[in-house]
Amino acid sequence: MRFVDLAIVFKMSWRNLWRHKGKSLVIGVILFFGAFLMTVGNGMVSGMEAGLSNNIINLFTGDIVVISNEQEKDDILFSFSGKPLKTIKNFEAVKEVLDTHSAINTYLPATAGMVYVFNSGTDLGSIMLLGVDFDRYRKVFPDSIVLTEGAIFKTGERGLLVTEEARKQGYEAMNFWTLPVNGELIPEKLPEEAKANIDSLEIKRDIVFMGLSTTNSTPDVRVDVTGIVNFKALNKIWGNFCIIDIESFREAHNYVTGADQNIEISEEKRQLLEDDGLDSFFSTESLIDNSLVTDTDLSIETIKTATQRSGRPVNINSGAYNLAFIKLKKGIKPEKALAELNQAFQSKNLNVRAISWKKAMGSIGSMAFLIKIAFNAFIMFIFVVAIIVIVNTLSMAAMERASEIGMMRAIGARKGFLRKMFIYETGVLSFFFGGIGIIAGIIMIYLLQSANVTTADEILQLVFGGEQLNPIFTYKDLLLGLVELLIVTLLAVLYPLRIVGKIVPLDAIARD
Repeated sequence: MRFVDLAIVFKMSWRNLWRHKGKSLVIGVILFFGAFLMTVGNGMVSGMEAGLSNNIINLFTGDIVVISNEQEKDDILFSFSGKPLKTIKNFEAVKEVLDTHSAINTYLPATAGMVYVFNSGTDLGSIMLLGVDFDRYRKVFPDSIVLTEGAIFKTGERGLLVTEEARKQGYEAMNFWTLPVNGELIPEKLPEEAKANIDSLEIKRDIVFMGLSTTNSTPDVRVDVTGIVNFKALNKIWGNFCIIDIESFREAHNYVTGADQNIEISEEKRQLLEDDGLDSFFSTESLIDNSLVTDTDLSIETIKTATQRSGRPVNINSGAYNLAFIKLKKGIKPEKALAELNQAFQSKNLNVRAISWKKAMGSIGSMAFLIKIAFNAFIMFIFVVAIIVIVNTLSMAAMERASEIGMMRAIGARKGFLRKMFIYETGVLSFFFGGIGIIAGIIMIYLLQSANVTTADEILQLVFGGEQLNPIFTYKDLLLGLVELLIVTLLAVLYPLRIVGKIVPLDAIARD
């Protein structure tokens, strides 16, 4: 079509819009609110996605997580299957790769998993633990936790940091309240039910973990509660994990500990491991050691002394790990670093793999993405309703203008010209009102940013992606909005175009 024809079509379309101001306004208002809601909603979801990513990466997982290749599934952190994570074999070799890789800023070798909590009064409970060298943990995740009661254990010390969330869950499941060693009860922090029974409330200052391993040979481990903590943000998610010294975790899971690396085997015991020694080991004489028979009674104190941890020197870095959290340097793309790390692991025949934090988090890692899909589905539902209303409005307008269109056909206007006129009319409405809606949505996003809306509510923190509401305007969302407006325009005009195409010159006479 020539430029002159385009100008004529546009001029006639603009004239028709003003002649039918009522119908044009109805369509325009629908397009405005649809575009406005879409822009603000996408900004909210993008902000939540960015907030979740930043908080998860900076407070807990880093950009990448290294796990054993023997681990069947990648969703390791919030999998409640009850199966312990597979340990990373030959971590020293893995450490060499992590220490020398140019993309890595820092990393934290750790252990994570579930243990059962012994409680004489009720059924067994369970708890998720993160075993770490805490001094190193604070260097990798410096702003992760806030101490609310008690104290933090240091490297080389035994201790357990219980989260406020886990303490509440412990009371609900096992009817005891956890306090730090030498800590005082704060009634204001108790649940309402506990406040009503405060005189008979059971207090625990240490926790006995009934070890969890596939060999059923794991000992029970008692650990003093040194402090109560909260994670800086998203405590509803992270609060499921309590932080424990790594040696206690290893003992509870029957892992190789730092102390195990320093055990010296005597020549006599070494001989038992030789072929000749095995025969004597399984002989009937070896089953009874008369030197162990005594007339001394076994008191509680004697048992405590016999089962207390040895004083062997401990090198916590030489024990077992089942994962490592990695933070990348600024500007490094995680996808590229993942590929390079896995290639390095494979070239050295290390039985480990690097995965993204989203995979390690499972469904929680993809929560923002799922919410975005759900929101876009909601917006599309609104647009479907808008399309139906617009189709009806345009169709009525086409039928009301049958005589006018028929007259235009009679004086030589082609169907293509008339169809373009209707497309232009709808396009102008979509561009004008939809564009105003997008601009208004962008303004609203920046107003919400400047408002600095914060919340301490843990449910709202999941919606906000952190403590502060921080919607984000991205050009990707803008492009998505324009595409959606284009789709709405094209779909809304299809049926009215069909009606226009059926109008013939005789309709000009028939409708007069």
